[in-house]
Amino acid sequence: MNRKAYRHYVLVTLTLVCTLNYTDGGLMTLLLQPIKEDLQLSDTQLGLLTGIAFGFFYATLGLPIGRWADRGNRVTIASVAIALWGATMMACFFVTNFVQLMMARIVAGVGESGCLPPTYSLVGDYFPAPAARTRAMTVYVLANPLAALLSFVLGGWLSERYSWRVAFFVMGIPAVLIAAIVKMTIGEPRARPVDMLPQQRRMPSIGNVFGALWHQPSARHLGIALVLLFTIGQGLGPWYAAFLMRSHGMGIAELGVWLGLIFGISGVVGIALGGYAAASWLAQDERRQMRLSAITVALLVPCYVLFLFLPKKHDCLIALIVLLIVFGIYMGPTFALMQRLVTDEMRATTLAVVLLFANLIGMGIGPQIVGILSDALVPEFGRDSLRYAMLSMSLVALWSAYHFWQVSRTVTEDLVRVARRNQADGGNRDVVSEHSPLRHA
Repeated sequence: MNRKAYRHYVLVTLTLVCTLNYTDGGLMTLLLQPIKEDLQLSDTQLGLLTGIAFGFFYATLGLPIGRWADRGNRVTIASVAIALWGATMMACFFVTNFVQLMMARIVAGVGESGCLPPTYSLVGDYFPAPAARTRAMTVYVLANPLAALLSFVLGGWLSERYSWRVAFFVMGIPAVLIAAIVKMTIGEPRARPVDMLPQQRRMPSIGNVFGALWHQPSARHLGIALVLLFTIGQGLGPWYAAFLMRSHGMGIAELGVWLGLIFGISGVVGIALGGYAAASWLAQDERRQMRLSAITVALLVPCYVLFLFLPKKHDCLIALIVLLIVFGIYMGPTFALMQRLVTDEMRATTLAVVLLFANLIGMGIGPQIVGILSDALVPEFGRDSLRYAMLSMSLVALWSAYHFWQVSRTVTEDLVRVARRNQADGGNRDVVSEHSPLRHA
């Protein structure tokens, strides 16, 4: 296998790892009701399973694992993490009570938290050139919509035909297999562990990472913009199905197919469109890339207005397609830029820091805010209270767009400074170890 083909193989494999990793959220969202009926759980217990039991460990463990990924063997970390997640999913076949399922959710959170930082950092090493990295990151973030398509459509079919237990078990099998493939076929590109590097290139402290992100204008505004977008996405995500059921009378089986196709296909189109624009039309112009992200994020508000207020079901679903396409445009150029705004040895930790705040705030309080607003608005709007609560949350997109625009004002100068720092610390770290398959490809 030649060098170029091997790089593409690595990208596809790492994207598959993240796709399997993301299927968990879709499965839990879709299968909560059959789980509740089978195990005779309360809504409070379901909230604990989907919230604190999973989200706390997922968010907080991402930082130490990202730290480990910046220092150690990222291939090993990713393979162990996805294997742990897959084994946990398969073990759900045997749970018989709430405590067992809660423990499974905690372990699943641990496994999922270990997938993104190392794979994200590996993509950056295998594709170091700016335009190539943007294209690669665009493929990598396609994992999110692909996971939605897989979890909603296949998970719903397996649950309806067999049971929710079978759906979890079957989804866990490929994760265990891909873990072995990752470990056996992907090489760690680092020439040697960070601890063995010269003093000037030693691992930066956590304080240095936080300081680099906060004191650099572009990184600070980009991090805030992403946290706000995650708050919108995770805050509104659990309510799409409830809104369509309440306002348009859709059933669960119908919703599973529609949401799976819409989230999957629209997400792929939006992410691909954003990546193509950044890598082809706006290549080498990060300032305009961020302005494109700012504009498209601001356009989310009128897209939500259409989705929430169009009276007919199929018009509403068409509006959701447009909404999710627009929502995906920022992802490829943004995550590619985030890698370049910090020095090479900070990449995985940087993602972990951003995801820590994004998940604690987005997953922790986003859905709760929408629920509280919906209950508070019942006296005024009755059955339409959820519609106005979701609209209120969508306005956060304007705040996020402001921070994207602020990034565009400083990004050129900040990238120059980081490039000089990387050069002073040893130049481009696109180095391959003697034992990596990439060297011999």
